[in-house]
Amino acid sequence: MRVSRHSSIHPHTPPRVEIGPASRADMLTHSRGLTARDAEVISYLARHRVLTALQLARLVFGSYSHARSRLAVLHERGVLARFRRDIWPGSQQWRYTLGPVGAVVHAAATGAALPRPATVTETVLRLAHSTHTEHRLGINDFFANLAGHTRDHPECALHEWWPENEIAETCAGIVRPDAYGEYTAADGTLAFFYEHDTGTEPIATLVEKVGKYTELADAGIRKPVLFQLPSTSREHNFHIGLAQRWPHKTPVPVATLPTDQLAPPNHRITPATPSIVDELWLPAGHGRRRSLATLMSRRTQQLEDDRDSHLRSA
Repeated sequence: MRVSRHSSIHPHTPPRVEIGPASRADMLTHSRGLTARDAEVISYLARHRVLTALQLARLVFGSYSHARSRLAVLHERGVLARFRRDIWPGSQQWRYTLGPVGAVVHAAATGAALPRPATVTETVLRLAHSTHTEHRLGINDFFANLAGHTRDHPECALHEWWPENEIAETCAGIVRPDAYGEYTAADGTLAFFYEHDTGTEPIATLVEKVGKYTELADAGIRKPVLFQLPSTSREHNFHIGLAQRWPHKTPVPVATLPTDQLAPPNHRITPATPSIVDELWLPAGHGRRRSLATLMSRRTQQLEDDRDSHLRSA
């Protein structure tokens, strides 16, 4: 849920945190009767830390009202914890994470050490107060939107979604992507690194990130890098920075999406148009926007290779 221009978050007000029962008896009682869908919710939250009801609706439930109803039940049973900050007017969507029961259920299912209730409470509080949490939610929203799109488009699929900590291990410390994904549409499969920019870093820092991805490509891992940027103006400045650093062509494929060109958020499972799958992506070095599916399709890649070959021979 995007805060409107007339709304404001109270920065000095602590978030409202709600954590359910945590006694051993509660653990046994409230872990009974969990469904396969509940287990899927627990798995997503264990891997991606924090999600809203709408994001979980797109990922798991297929219905926003059903998601809200079931998540409220899981919260009451201590399976999930939740938090949000006050905004004026209204309030944020609840941010859901694993509660004491959910954390124990996940640990038991994966063979990990069972966490103590106090440890889970500490984790929830750190997440609720962290300045990085909204950035994490922005990353998760991108992939939840992809999942929502695939529900009405059976030819599309989100095959992979790796969070930051998992993909960082693969990248051997050279670069730390916000996420990694593999998305299939009619034009083929796009395997990509994802960077979610909130506008707080200098443009030079974003350009340097592309340099790190170049080092990663030299090490044998070469994938396109997708940047979601908060505004068209920041996107413009980023492309200028890329062109100054690499006048002919970026050493790895880069494409950008300005958030201010997306449709206003709503509670539909399928994101409103224009969405992240539409012709809003601007590849570095190109003047025409493309859809997500055509960024690295075989035909698009062949046209780029032919163009580069022609330029080299000219």
